[in-house]
Amino acid sequence: MCKNNSACYKKLQFAECSVMELKKTYPVSWVVMQNTIQECFKSMSIDEKRLLILASPIARTIDATEKDAITITSESFAKECGIKTNSAYSQMEEASKNLLRRYFSYGDNKKKTYCNWVIRAIYENGSISICFPEEVLLMLKEFDKLNPYTKYKKDIVLSLKKDYSFDLYHLAKKYQAMGQFEMSLEHIKTELGLPKSYDKLCNLKDRVIKPSLDEITANTDIELTYENVKQGRSVVGFKFIVREKPKPKLLAPKRDIKTVDLFCNMSDAQINKYSTILSKLSELSDLSNFPDYPTFAIWISGILRDPKSVREETAKRILKALHQKTDFKP
Repeated sequence: MCKNNSACYKKLQFAECSVMELKKTYPVSWVVMQNTIQECFKSMSIDEKRLLILASPIARTIDATEKDAITITSESFAKECGIKTNSAYSQMEEASKNLLRRYFSYGDNKKKTYCNWVIRAIYENGSISICFPEEVLLMLKEFDKLNPYTKYKKDIVLSLKKDYSFDLYHLAKKYQAMGQFEMSLEHIKTELGLPKSYDKLCNLKDRVIKPSLDEITANTDIELTYENVKQGRSVVGFKFIVREKPKPKLLAPKRDIKTVDLFCNMSDAQINKYSTILSKLSELSDLSNFPDYPTFAIWISGILRDPKSVREETAKRILKALHQKTDFKP
C-alpha cells in the first residue's frame, strides 16, 4: 500500500549555491541527510531506512542522477547491518519494493507534485541497483543553510536494530548542539508514525521510548535520556536530554618534535591564507562540526599557531594537508 507522506517534502528547498561557494564534502563512512528526509522516515520499515542510509554516501560520492543506479550487494548489506547473509537479499528486495510503492507529495493548493521514493530497482547476482528521482537525490546530496542537514557515522546508526531507534537517534544528533529538545505526545506519535495502540502513555514509554533510548545509549556515541513534560498532573510530552559520551582517556604518546617544528615561523598572513584553504579540503571535512568554512578556518588557524593545542594525530593530518595540498613552503 502506498504511503503518502504529504508533509515531508514541503520544507525541501531547491537552493542553488553561488559559483564561488564550495560544497562541503564528507567521507563515505559518514551518513549525511537533509533533515527533511527524517520527516519521511515515519512508517518506513527498518530495512527501508537501512537502504537509504547505505545509499546516502554513494549518492553524494558519485554525484548521482536519476540515470545512475546505486548498487548494494547482499554481502555488504549483511555486513554493514549486522544481519545474516542468507536473509539479506530477501530483506533488501522487500525493502526496495516497498520504496517503489511508497510516495510523498510537495507543493501547495495551486500545484502539488507526487513523487515515488524509487523509480527503478534491478535485482541481479545477489545485489540490488536502485535509481532515485532527483527529489530524493537532492535530500541525499545538497547540504547548506537552505537545506539543513544532520550527519553521523554510518557504522554507528546501522548498529541500531529497533525501528524507532533510527528516528530518535537522528533527532538527537540534529539537536545535539543544543543538549536537549522537547516534543509533545502528539508530535512524537506523528513524527514516528506510531499506530493508535501507542495512544496509551504506558505503551508509548514501555514499547517505544525506553527500549529505543536504552539501545541508543548502549550502542552509539551519545547518551539519550528523557523526562516527562507536564501540565498540571498530566504528561503532555517529553524532554529529551542529549549528552556526548566522554571519550576514553588515553596516555598521551610522546610528541614528535618535528611535527611542531614544521608549523613554526608562519606569519599571520600565511596562517590566515592557509587556514582558509585547508578549511575547504575534503580530506579534513570530518574534523569540522562548524556551521561554515570561516568558523572552521578560525579553528585551524589556532592549530597552525599552536599545534600542541590538539592531539598530535590531528596536528599531523593538518600538517600533511598543508604540505601536500597547498603551495606552502616552510
